[in-house]
Amino acid sequence: MDKIEKEQPGYIELKFGPRWKYIAVVRAFIQNFLAISFTDPTLADKIAMAVSELLENAVKYATGDDETGVSVKLNSEGTSVIVSVTNSSTPESIASLQSNWGSAMEGEPLAAYIKKMQESAVRTDSKSQLGIVRIRYETGAKMSLDVKGNKVTITLEHTSK
Repeated sequence: MDKIEKEQPGYIELKFGPRWKYIAVVRAFIQNFLAISFTDPTLADKIAMAVSELLENAVKYATGDDETGVSVKLNSEGTSVIVSVTNSSTPESIASLQSNWGSAMEGEPLAAYIKKMQESAVRTDSKSQLGIVRIRYETGAKMSLDVKGNKVTITLEHTSK
């Protein structure tokens, strides 16, 4: 099914200043990296979308000129990909992320996504807060959030069946 070609394990790690203009370039690079690694181009598209969404959040909520980091690792068996995005953030942004994370991870992915879309439709602050729940639903990946001080890392792991 969504198998990764069984060659040598692949990985990339990128770090860049939190600038919007870099996101499209990084997404395209990761999209191409995954496209030559997966036999299913749809999976490459989904993971690239997730990376783009996570990078947008990382840049949007970054503090100062600290680096934004992204890593993509493919396992040697050709059955999984792990993506991590790291940035520094403020205590307020971290608290908001943790609150949004809790509701995004509750229940079945589709139900959580629909609930967030309904909430977003009536929000008056122009924030959709759909990114995390959208990634969870569209990729089917296992997701985790790690906060250490002001460093935030979101990791998703997709394992093919």
